[in-house]
Amino acid sequence: MTSMLIFGMWRHPLPSLAAAAAAAAIFLWPAVPLGGLDQWLFIYLGTPYLLVLYPFVAVLSGLYVGLVVYHKKVAPACPVEGARLGAAGSAMGVLFGVCPACIPVVAIFLPLAFNIFLSRMAPILSLVAIGVLLFVVHSLDGFRRPIRIEAEGAPMARAGGNGSFGDT
Repeated sequence: MTSMLIFGMWRHPLPSLAAAAAAAAIFLWPAVPLGGLDQWLFIYLGTPYLLVLYPFVAVLSGLYVGLVVYHKKVAPACPVEGARLGAAGSAMGVLFGVCPACIPVVAIFLPLAFNIFLSRMAPILSLVAIGVLLFVVHSLDGFRRPIRIEAEGAPMARAGGNGSFGDT
């Protein structure tokens, strides 16, 4: 039985460690500017959209990092495309969407009206960041079965496929 690449990459230590570390770092990042984990949990549990959207942003960002490491270290024949877009989606999701302490940090560089706009649009920006991260994970073949190399000189096929390029 074959599974999707996002599940198969967890069998390899380096991509799984990178994915778990990135997801944990992104999930706990707002505790740093807020000055403690207790204040972050108070804000996190008191904001309904954060309860739903922030774990998605953290997990998808971790999957993105894990897939990039997987394609760089475990399966180096696979090209890594969309790496910049994934980093931008992850940064946008954390800075403008789900981090309650990051908008005041951004306020140093932007006018007040734009900061008010960002704070009101945070759930929408989180959804956009989730969409971008889903697209990047899809473009890194995270939702497909891993490719298996049959033999030298033979065409590559999806695991469990018949070798034709039409089955996905």
